Amino acid sequence: MSDQHLVKLEMGYRDDEFGTVLQGSFTGEKSTYRCAEIETNHWRIEQPGEVFDLDIAVAVQPPRVLGMFKLPVLQVKFTFDDTAEPLRDRFFHRFHQYLHKGGG
Repeated sequence: MSDQHLVKLEMGYRDDEFGTVLQGSFTGEKSTYRCAEIETNHWRIEQPGEVFDLDIAVAVQPPRVLGMFKLPVLQVKFTFDDTAEPLRDRFFHRFHQYLHKGGG
């Protein structure tokens, strides 16, 4: 029986932009994560040598309108299978470092 853990986030990204970062610097040659695109807007992330199994699927939402600005909104769904909490935490620490936008 599989142990699943689901996390949903709303992010200010276009779907193509998200995929570019995810498949680029986030899982690039210096990363311990490996990314494979399953289909459009759906990826599988693995970490060789660990019991780490993650599917990421995104869905474009209506833009957020702030006055004259339209900001993209992306619903991001992370589905972990049989992945221990410390490995999920480590993943999100790295994920937020690479995909955080904004200043401050």
